Amino acid sequence: MIRINLLPRKLIEKKKIGAFVVFVSISILFSVLVCVLLFLPLRDELPAAKRRLELEQLTLRKYRPILQELEKLKREESELQARLTSIENLIVSRSPWSQVLYEISRALPEKIWLTELTKETQGKEQILAIEGSSLSKTIDIGKFMENLIKSPLFTEVALLGMTKRTMEKREVMDFAISCKLRGPVPLKKGL
Repeated sequence: MIRINLLPRKLIEKKKIGAFVVFVSISILFSVLVCVLLFLPLRDELPAAKRRLELEQLTLRKYRPILQELEKLKREESELQARLTSIENLIVSRSPWSQVLYEISRALPEKIWLTELTKETQGKEQILAIEGSSLSKTIDIGKFMENLIKSPLFTEVALLGMTKRTMEKREVMDFAISCKLRGPVPLKKGL
C-alpha cells in the first residue's frame, strides 16, 4: 500500500523542528536532573572539606616557623660540617711536632748537636731544614742522614752543605740538611 502525505511541506518541517525542540528540552532537563542528583551528596561533603582545608592551613601556619627554623639549622649544620671536614683535613695533613722531634732525637748520633730546626710549607709539602754541628766530622753526619731516611716520617733527605770550623782547638763540622715530612705516622705503643 502506498502512503501519501497531503500535508503541506512547511507543516511537515515545523513538526520535525517541534520534535527536535522537545528532544533537546528533555535532554537538557535530564542533564540538569543528573547534575543535581550528583551534586546533592557533594553538598553535604563540601562544608566538611572546607573545614578540613582550614584546619590544614592552620596547621601549616603553625608549623611554618618550625620548618623555617629546621631549614636554618640544616644550613648551619652543613656549614659546620664543611668546617669540621676542613679542620680534620688540616689535622690529618700535619705532622704532630712531638712525633717529629722524637724521631729526630732518635736519629741523632752522640757527637752531633742541632743548632736550628725550621719548617716551611710549599704547597701541600712540608720541608724541614735542620742545621747542626758534629765533632766527628762527616761520619756522624752520614749516620744522622741514614737514620732520618730509615724514619717513617721523612723522605728526600739531602745534605745542603757542610763547613769546617775550629771551636776550642777542636775541629767542628757545621752542616745543613733538608728533608720532606711524609705526614703523621701513628706512634707505636710503648714509645
